[in-house]
Amino acid sequence: MKTSSLSPHRSGQRLIIGLSTAFWGITLHLYWPNNGGSGLSLPMNIMAWLYAGLIMGGASCLLSRRRWRITTPSLCIIAGTFLLTLLCLLTPAIWRSEAILVAGAITGGALFYLVLLQIPLTGKVFTQLLTILWGASLLECGIFTLQYLHLPLAQFWEFPWWRDARPYGIFQQVNLMASFTASGTLLSATLALRTGARCRIAIGAGMLLMGFVLHESQSQTGYLSLFIGWFLLLCCFPARRRLAGLLLLLILGMALGECVRRLLSVAIIDHQTSTRTRWEVLRDCWTLFTHHPWMGSGVGSFPALFLMHFGHTGLSRIAHPHNELVLWLVEGGMVGLAGTACFISAGFRLWLAGNVWRRACLLCAVPVLIHMLTEYPVWQSTPHWLLLILLMRCADRPIKGTQLAGVTTMTIRTSLALLTLIVIPLLGKTLHIQQQLTAIERQGEQWRLQAQVPPGGWLLRSRYQFDIHMGYLQRYQQTKDERWLNAFRHWASRYVRVHPDPNVSFTRILIAQHQHDFALARHLAHRFYLEYPKDRRIPWLQDTRRPFNHRNNEHEQKD
Repeated sequence: MKTSSLSPHRSGQRLIIGLSTAFWGITLHLYWPNNGGSGLSLPMNIMAWLYAGLIMGGASCLLSRRRWRITTPSLCIIAGTFLLTLLCLLTPAIWRSEAILVAGAITGGALFYLVLLQIPLTGKVFTQLLTILWGASLLECGIFTLQYLHLPLAQFWEFPWWRDARPYGIFQQVNLMASFTASGTLLSATLALRTGARCRIAIGAGMLLMGFVLHESQSQTGYLSLFIGWFLLLCCFPARRRLAGLLLLLILGMALGECVRRLLSVAIIDHQTSTRTRWEVLRDCWTLFTHHPWMGSGVGSFPALFLMHFGHTGLSRIAHPHNELVLWLVEGGMVGLAGTACFISAGFRLWLAGNVWRRACLLCAVPVLIHMLTEYPVWQSTPHWLLLILLMRCADRPIKGTQLAGVTTMTIRTSLALLTLIVIPLLGKTLHIQQQLTAIERQGEQWRLQAQVPPGGWLLRSRYQFDIHMGYLQRYQQTKDERWLNAFRHWASRYVRVHPDPNVSFTRILIAQHQHDFALARHLAHRFYLEYPKDRRIPWLQDTRRPFNHRNNEHEQKD
């Protein structure tokens, strides 16, 4: 009886360790062709959601013999998810498609946390999981080093050949790489206190490499994460000589980075302009908040609204305020702030109820939290989002939670199993379509795309439609058929309200001029001056030889 009752839990433990080893140890570091961006435009994020989906689906099937548990922190997370998802669903129609993707990312994270609670993390499994996450950070540091030294193997990640490019590992963004590495240093310290002498030798060597990477990433987010995380860790583990030794190795790694930088004459990044810009954006966000203080302006509305109100200041390509709390304050108002407060309260609850090891896990997540407060929303990099959830789960104690009723357990488990049966094939199809779009975009053959988004491609609907309409411009160049220009013109007027793009806005001006709609062209050009005052094409638009600059043109039409 006892062995039988423990079997599902052991199966769940093997499931999470096996899939985590496959994803964090192998799949995360494999490069898939892409053209940049964030969210599901990056194959890395799609693969991360597949990993989470497989764990949720597998655990739903394996953990069926006992009633599931729920803890106070998980209730806080569920409450926050409900509020933020509600805001997404109430978003104005123009931005709702983007808001639904946000709701999916937040809800997926909450469900992932709930499923992880049902898998007991005993001492050995706990250490194994932390080791896997530490190993992922170490492997990324190795990739960073290959890119930094411009070794031939770096081309496996399509790293740019020019010397001034800062390495970014698999993440394609330096600050993401830095925050992931900073978490790795804190995991190193936690593991060093839990493992034997042989493991500590490997951890020490890894710490040297991580110090080198953090120094050479030249990331303010990385520096800040390192300082705050280690300060809190030393407060949590006072008078531990091992930590002092690891900290010394970290500093030696950074000193090594400084020597290599001077030897290779690597350019030093000036952060003054970006720091000043961030403060200006935060100040302007307060103005946007005052326009819609209770329910916000709508999830996904920030880029368009910021451009409308503050584009004239030269801050034309701001897609987010580099602070997730401020983003929810603008797009969700006080309700959005209440939703984020639920997540914060979950963290505080975990800290107050945890022992020293569980608190250490929370501290390992500090770099991800700092990234949320200094960079873009964490769910746009799914590995960081899942790293945060895993570390929070390691800090939780489901044994002290409340058992759910049998009917409730069955309902949740069945719903999750059915959901994963739908989501996993959908994500697989999304990955296939993403690879197709990347190949077509690189070849400049968007005209080959069919007019409708194919089944299973709606997760990339915005990008797919963008490529379709780029293809319309290509078809016009081939056929001179005005229908293609009209189709692009109608689509572009909606697109720029969701995804401000100076190239699309400029193309609208050219089409209006071509079609002799000079009043519209002049209106669009005037908006272009206000929204993109530093664009290099403005002198061309302001040239008096442009027809739309002639007020008394007889062909002028009404706006």
